[in-house]
Amino acid sequence: MTFENIIAFIKKHKAMLGLGAIGLEIAFLMLVIGFFRTLLLVVLTLLFGVYGYFIDKLGFRGANKAIANLFRRKR
Repeated sequence: MTFENIIAFIKKHKAMLGLGAIGLEIAFLMLVIGFFRTLLLVVLTLLFGVYGYFIDKLGFRGANKAIANLFRRKR
């Protein structure tokens, strides 16, 4: 394989390679630190990632309002 072929393969299969790397990392973490610690790490990473997305889209105050609205009691 030439370098150009490798680059073309990577461009064509970005999602597969990225998700495969994430799966490998999660499997490694489960072996090293255990299931529940890995689960906690994944959940916290996803939560803070979503919060960061809200900050990027809505600003800090808008993100805090959006999160507060999710947990507001319905009367």
